[in-house]
Amino acid sequence: MYVPRHFSLPEDYTRRLLTRPGAGNLVTVHDFGPEATMVPFYLDEERGALMTHLVRNNPQVTEPITGPGLVILDDVDAYVSPRWYATNEVKANVPTWDYITIHVRGPVSIDADPAAALDVARRLTGAMEHEDVLAPVGEDKLARMARAIVAVGVGVEQVRGKAKMSQNRHPDDIRSLADEFEQQGEAKMADFLRTVSLPYAEERFATLARLRDRRTIGQDIADFH
Repeated sequence: MYVPRHFSLPEDYTRRLLTRPGAGNLVTVHDFGPEATMVPFYLDEERGALMTHLVRNNPQVTEPITGPGLVILDDVDAYVSPRWYATNEVKANVPTWDYITIHVRGPVSIDADPAAALDVARRLTGAMEHEDVLAPVGEDKLARMARAIVAVGVGVEQVRGKAKMSQNRHPDDIRSLADEFEQQGEAKMADFLRTVSLPYAEERFATLARLRDRRTIGQDIADFH
């Protein structure tokens, strides 16, 4: 994933996304090409891997994997209309799409032991529930069901976070865009724009203003001489 510096996701935000259980796309490459499955993940700190489980007859399990795996964890995304930019009345803009995502790359491990698969399933369930909802199912039935799945881990060797969230826009555009998203009920989008994108844009435009002032002063001095 290409990440321009101004679209780099803050490390603390990346960490929160990585440690929060959630669904993502597991991408693996095989002799026949890439394959992907959307599955839930949790971060196993001790193993240093994102853990999930796949159905035992999934080609991502049955066919040899020829390289590192890729996990794509998306946070939020939304269409951006040029009409929502404050500066659009002065200079016409084009629409775009803002989003926050992280990509994790690393070696893929597959454990065919049903006990390992059941352990992953328990931990995923436990991360989402306040009580043991698996207990009523019974250990015997859980053990039988676990035979149909395998545990899968993707080592966290490379993490790239990207927030294409209008950081390159004028601060007034970010303010107006945040207001629009808040009205639409996109609270996470609005909060990121105000707390991350806006400070970056304000600093960027302040720097550009200082550089323009220096060039103007330099030109005035040159003209005087």
